[in-house]
Amino acid sequence: MLGILLVLSVTHSRAAWLAVIVSSVFLFSFCYEWYAKVRAWLGKGLKRVLFLFVLGVVCVGVLTGLYFLKKDSADGRLLIWKVSGQLIKEQPLFGIGFDRFRAGYMEAQAAYFRQNPGDPSIPLADDVVYAFNEGIQLLVEQGMVGFVLVLALLFVSFRIKGSREKPEIWIAKTGLISLLVFGMFSYPSHILPIKLCGVVYLAILAGYSKTLCTIPEFSKRIKWGVSGAFMVLTIGLILHTYRFYQASKEWQDALISYEKGEYRASLGQYEKAWAIFAHDGAFLCNYGKALSVAGDHTKAVTILKEAENYLNNTIIQTALGDSYQALGRYAKAEAAYQLGADMLPDRFYSKYLLVKLYHKMGEERKMSVLATYLLEKEPKVPSQAVEEIKQEMRLLLD
Repeated sequence: MLGILLVLSVTHSRAAWLAVIVSSVFLFSFCYEWYAKVRAWLGKGLKRVLFLFVLGVVCVGVLTGLYFLKKDSADGRLLIWKVSGQLIKEQPLFGIGFDRFRAGYMEAQAAYFRQNPGDPSIPLADDVVYAFNEGIQLLVEQGMVGFVLVLALLFVSFRIKGSREKPEIWIAKTGLISLLVFGMFSYPSHILPIKLCGVVYLAILAGYSKTLCTIPEFSKRIKWGVSGAFMVLTIGLILHTYRFYQASKEWQDALISYEKGEYRASLGQYEKAWAIFAHDGAFLCNYGKALSVAGDHTKAVTILKEAENYLNNTIIQTALGDSYQALGRYAKAEAAYQLGADMLPDRFYSKYLLVKLYHKMGEERKMSVLATYLLEKEPKVPSQAVEEIKQEMRLLLD
């Protein structure tokens, strides 16, 4: 516990601290019967009303303090939730599909900024892959149907009663509460160790479920059949895990080769891992970018367009724009660069690439307008790259 407190103090994670506090109060209220004692002390008169009022004021004060502790971070999350709300409106019943938040969010963010060009949260925008709220992400991906099913699972789990003879039930519930509170501001279901803890908590509660305990005994033949099926499944998973491990090593080696500038060598390594990661957006993004930089533009477009089905961000759009431009497909290059610029309106790079494309196309008016905008724009974070872009804009305008 001392180690946990030391780590929490270093991370400055407000969501983690809130999860620890809420779940600890829940657990201690069971251990020391806080709820019953406080309820008896308050009675039913004015004292209870005043206590609830003071408690509400304290909670609001704490949440307000947490908001201003990292205001930009909180406002960034609010932006993500607003854009996610648009996705929920489009597919309210079944959502956009399991694990497809990262595929659909950035285009929705681009559409939001096109409709709200003066939004004050534009400087806070970034490439986003998580909603930073498990409930919102669940609604985006699986709609009301998936959301209700998860609520039903939680409702059934928390109805299982614990006692001093079965403290593990309360411990499991406390674990779930910590995940639920943390999941209101983060993405615990996408972090494997935390996800495994959640599965263990649910398994503990399932072991004490009266509904499950009353299922009749199966015959020996059915038991052997189920055991055999699980054995075959386990062997298959072991083989797949080995292939996954080998492919992950190839992917890691490809990234190292790419960072060294050995683009052709990285392509061979990406090709070896492609069979396993053919549906992984991050892998396809890396592979497509490497193909584009290496000059294999036709294949780069194919891989990057496939990547859009699983992940979409400014990296994919700028790489697509580069490959389309190299192939002479200027209209598609302009559309890709423009989408990248709309995703993150406060960034320079996509607009810089658009200026260079307009210059190459002979679109002097478009080039002049955008180059002037970049020259006059103040960056959120000054850098050498921005200064070099501004210098190039001056040369183009001259």
